[in-house]
Amino acid sequence: MEKSNFEVKFKPSQLVNWPWLMAMILVSGLIISYLHEYEVLIRSPTIPEKASLVLISIPGYICLFMLLMVIYNVLKIWCISYEVSQEEIRIKRGILSRNHEFVELYRVKDYSLNQPLVYRLFGLGNLTLFTSDRTHPVFTLRAVGEPEKKYQLIRELVERNRKAKHVFEVD
Repeated sequence: MEKSNFEVKFKPSQLVNWPWLMAMILVSGLIISYLHEYEVLIRSPTIPEKASLVLISIPGYICLFMLLMVIYNVLKIWCISYEVSQEEIRIKRGILSRNHEFVELYRVKDYSLNQPLVYRLFGLGNLTLFTSDRTHPVFTLRAVGEPEKKYQLIRELVERNRKAKHVFEVD
């Protein structure tokens, strides 16, 4: 059998980060709307001036922390890539250090496709592969576009790979 260099590469959607973004918007909005009342409370004569200088900067630090968490999560998702080749599926992830996970296609036993409402609105889904691999028995491709097409592609490649390697599932 002749090997071809067939390979499909795709990335998860940044929609995965919507809870962090919504939390940042909500917390920042609350802080901004109550900032004047907070400042009046902190500047009261019962609180020492040194303590009030420290307490007045807390809302800014909270907003900065939330912004940094959003940036970190966007970078984390941006640094993930999925690759499907003729013989294996690879997940590459990591911002500073890279982690590569591989699963041979003939090891895939079952599939699950999950599309929460928010993902369905944008044509996304989570494709979970159940494998006989010892290091990665469950392999999830999160927030991928056109999940039904990806499922069909992987399923066809798994069947083709099993036939080529004469591998049959035995439970």
